[in-house]
Amino acid sequence: MNLARSMLALLFVAMLTGCATGFSLVTVGTVQIQDMSVRAGSGWNRATATHTPYARSGTETWTKDGMLLDRLVISPAIPDGQSIIVSRNKSAALPVFRADMLPNELEELVESSIVKLFGEGAAVVNTENLRPHRYGDIAGIRFDMDVAVTDSPPYKGTVGAFIATDRLYLIYFLGVVPHYYDKHLAEASAIIGSATLI
Repeated sequence: MNLARSMLALLFVAMLTGCATGFSLVTVGTVQIQDMSVRAGSGWNRATATHTPYARSGTETWTKDGMLLDRLVISPAIPDGQSIIVSRNKSAALPVFRADMLPNELEELVESSIVKLFGEGAAVVNTENLRPHRYGDIAGIRFDMDVAVTDSPPYKGTVGAFIATDRLYLIYFLGVVPHYYDKHLAEASAIIGSATLI
């Protein structure tokens, strides 16, 4: 399937998804997700658990144009020893967060988890530009990623993460390139950068 046909198929699915029930508009301004808050702009839609079977309890997934085109995933308070995504397959070997992880190890954790999210053998994930970032008074990290998926347009993403009281706070944005990633990157980056503990 060529890229143009793939994009048309994704757009069709996105239109159907947008018409489906189960999405709610995210309030503009400060949004609290467990013990973390972010500042949201307009036009984000919150998906239900039905649309995000891979998400941990307490995780929120937002989109502007449909889940296959762009998504912002906010996962607060992931405990030590647990994975950042879930699987229905109880025997799936998911990478787990450890409270003593170094910045490069957090980067590797997200990279390997995104591979699992899209399916091992179906995705290649590369991360780059690991850099420090402060979330209020807490030191954390930011980095970027490229995701190549079999039979799908590629994605680019940006990630923010920090550890507080031995728990991981993770926010990442993925968008189909070039259009949807470029279209929403500035807003998504602002939301990631605004994350603070309450």
